[in-house]
Amino acid sequence: MAQMNVLDLTVMLKEAYSPRESTYKEWLKSIKPIQHLSVRDIGNAEVFQYRTNGLKTLSKSTLRTRIGYLKALWKKAHKWKLIEGENPWLEADDGLKSRRRDPELLPYEFYSYYHNDPYFQCLWYSGMRIGELAGIYPENVVTTAPIPYFNLVHQENRLLKNDSSIRKIPIHPACLPFVSRLYFSKAKEPGRSWSENFRENLGLPQGDGAHSLRHSFTSRMRLAGCDYSTLKRLLGHGHNDRIENYGKFPIELLYTEIKKLS
Repeated sequence: MAQMNVLDLTVMLKEAYSPRESTYKEWLKSIKPIQHLSVRDIGNAEVFQYRTNGLKTLSKSTLRTRIGYLKALWKKAHKWKLIEGENPWLEADDGLKSRRRDPELLPYEFYSYYHNDPYFQCLWYSGMRIGELAGIYPENVVTTAPIPYFNLVHQENRLLKNDSSIRKIPIHPACLPFVSRLYFSKAKEPGRSWSENFRENLGLPQGDGAHSLRHSFTSRMRLAGCDYSTLKRLLGHGHNDRIENYGKFPIELLYTEIKKLS
């Protein structure tokens, strides 16, 4: 065990905990810079170097998330006595708080450059994440049902953010004509380049790319009087209230709410 490297440890913990494939991929991303180092050699100096190098290429938010995974891996390993000593990652995320994005609520007219773009129209009327839409398989865009919908599920080409993101989103009548023109990205990060171009073309602040449309959708649904639990379901957010986990969200209900947007 003394010579076990970080990758070996991660594989062992995968076998012990059977994490979701998406979680395991995040583990591998997090350990990549140190995966071949011996676990016993990971101390304060190595952690400091990991953080310093990470700040050169990652956002504070992403770096904080990856350190969080490492912190959790070390905690699990300590629990099983696979490693000894203190957890060197406990304070490694100190000061890595990033400013919460709060994009300005802009009117539909502001986006006139994109009014004929199918990605924009579908994001404007659904609140989806750009990766959810850009990477969706054609068969998961269901237009033959009485209420057409986007069927968001984990796919081989891209996983959703979490299981709460598995959902059906009714297709708003206003964006239905654009659905047939959607083009499905095979990129490693579907929609990323579209989002960057969107931000640059409209002169939006750093970080306010396609995700700003998700914020806009949320604000507009609130203004339209959308039920709180239903809005969370449309957005694919987890429920933190027991009653929200009870019962179903029929697509008819979701459709009624989403049609409140004009």
